[in-house]
Amino acid sequence: MHQLTDKALLIADDDQEAFRLLYERYWDALYVKALHRTGNDADAQDVVQEVFISLWRNKKNIQSKDSLSAYLFTALKYCIIKRVYRQAQKGIVVPLSVEDLEKTDLTAEELLHYKELQSAIAAEVAGLPERMREVYRLSRTENLSIKEIAQRLNLSEQTVKNTLSSTLKRLREKLARYACWLPFFI
Repeated sequence: MHQLTDKALLIADDDQEAFRLLYERYWDALYVKALHRTGNDADAQDVVQEVFISLWRNKKNIQSKDSLSAYLFTALKYCIIKRVYRQAQKGIVVPLSVEDLEKTDLTAEELLHYKELQSAIAAEVAGLPERMREVYRLSRTENLSIKEIAQRLNLSEQTVKNTLSSTLKRLREKLARYACWLPFFI
């Protein structure tokens, strides 16, 4: 089963083994990203757990070519946003039990806020110079590391770090009205 693609594991007969393999493939990377975004070990573990629970519950509806990487990192992003939004805006602590996680849905108002912020970010990113836009895309959309971006674009790692830092600073300044959300979107 180790050689199976992510897509094949979603439809495999041995559910426990398939889940374990997907978990082993993605846990570390998702956890590192979540820890970076939340700054808290317990919250990072909780959101990654929520992502895997959601993945497995919805596995029949997931459209994936071969790799689940993009799907999982996007799910992680929204899970973190949902958690932070509720804590910051409503004072609601996101429940930690599996049963309560099932009940955690976005309200129409929350969805409207997310869409508004996504549109604002997309507009600002579209206005960036080409290199900044490409580095940002590779970092935030494809979840590549500084080293991977440097290799792909044939740049030094320091150049990629500097470009990404400048890009994020520029986006934060232009999107200041969304300050409490930006660390989780950009």
